[in-house]
Amino acid sequence: MTTVNAITTPKTGNTSALIRQQAIESALSDALHLVRTTGTQNGIHAATGRAIRAASMLKQACAEFAIEGGAA
Repeated sequence: MTTVNAITTPKTGNTSALIRQQAIESALSDALHLVRTTGTQNGIHAATGRAIRAASMLKQACAEFAIEGGAA
């Protein structure tokens, strides 16, 4: 079983838009790097984990943006 390293992400409610954006971009960048440099099943599995984490952070950002009335 492959362990995907956890990416440190900002907590809900106390982050700036810039910090959130950096965390999302970092997760996506890590995923792309793993896809490009590894041709193994483990590398693809790790890349998938990073991409899923980025998608989760994007979903959270959208939800918070809607709650705040678009004033992010």
